[in-house]
Amino acid sequence: MPALIRSVALQDYEWAAQAVAVDPYAQMKRLGLVLEQPISGDEFIPYQLFVQLLENTAEAGRCPDFGLRMGQGPDEYFEGPVVVLMRHANTLSEALALITQYGHVYSTVFQPTLAPVRGQAGMVDLILTVNDGRPASFKQVTEYILVSLVRALRFARESRGDDLLVMFPHEALSAADKYQAYFSCECIFNAPFAAIRIAEAELKRPLPGRNELRIKMATSYIDSRFPKSGELVSEGVRRLLRQRLGMGRVKQADIAAELSLHEKSLQRRLAREGCPFPQLLDEARRDYFVELLRQSARPSLAQIALMLGYSEQAALSRSCQRWFACSPSELLQRH
Repeated sequence: MPALIRSVALQDYEWAAQAVAVDPYAQMKRLGLVLEQPISGDEFIPYQLFVQLLENTAEAGRCPDFGLRMGQGPDEYFEGPVVVLMRHANTLSEALALITQYGHVYSTVFQPTLAPVRGQAGMVDLILTVNDGRPASFKQVTEYILVSLVRALRFARESRGDDLLVMFPHEALSAADKYQAYFSCECIFNAPFAAIRIAEAELKRPLPGRNELRIKMATSYIDSRFPKSGELVSEGVRRLLRQRLGMGRVKQADIAAELSLHEKSLQRRLAREGCPFPQLLDEARRDYFVELLRQSARPSLAQIALMLGYSEQAALSRSCQRWFACSPSELLQRH
């Protein structure tokens, strides 16, 4: 699987670059990253380009703590679906399991791994496993991920998290007081790996925001709008069209919004899959039409037309003629 990260991370990047007087779009263009403006979170970009983008911007802005700045971005960028899952999990252990299960929402690269600390009973390291490259050489992105993860842990626990120990696989890039301001806990450098050390008992402690209903709602949201890598976006469009027929929201822009995609991005991806939106909508209407006709207490044709999202019965008649080479009345006589 290619090493990718969802472009939602570039929303953090955009405001952080501007804060240090660096043009974010110019920096992205240098690396061949040309995205819609304003940046949305609906694309995957190569992880290696994201890494290089952060390193280049830190240098251009003379800002050694650039990755840490990014991780302290606005709440609307931070409180995404995976963080919401963590907040409402029963325990931190369950929250980390949810990150593993649903981490594809953000990236195919990172995965948290728990390991006991040798010689320190009752302590575990939450290791930042990177599936591509050497994290020690990717200093800015490593710091961005670490500060974001510490922030997520604090959000879930509703605490300052000063009981944590943050481990960096590289030398300190800024003064000690800078790291203290960002993390409010002990930090050590030139460690064997990037990790957050925590008491094992904390993993089992009930979280204050645990809520089973919100977990189910969040997982349902993720499953419908953020399919795992390999699932065709056209399948997600088919599901949503079937759910929304008759509700008046079957325009391409509405479905794109439901999938957290820009309309043009959805159009491009459907074109690559050979399933343009008008074709998917037409197929959804045809299949639902046949299903309604088979019901013993079927609605009238005028009602069916509205249920399929048509403005008038005549439009349904024209579609039926195209689908089955006959009128709706003739089709009823056949079946």
